[in-house]
Amino acid sequence: MPYICIHCGKEIKSLEKFIRCPYCGYRVLAKKRSSIAKEISTD
Repeated sequence: MPYICIHCGKEIKSLEKFIRCPYCGYRVLAKKRSSIAKEISTD
């Protein structure tokens, strides 16, 4: 599952030992959301 760096906004495909952005060194990452919207019934 890909992650996105909160600081620089770049996508990271895989994480290694350390949870850190390889581009800027920031330690806060978020999971990338899927682009498909889910339909929920309201019944």
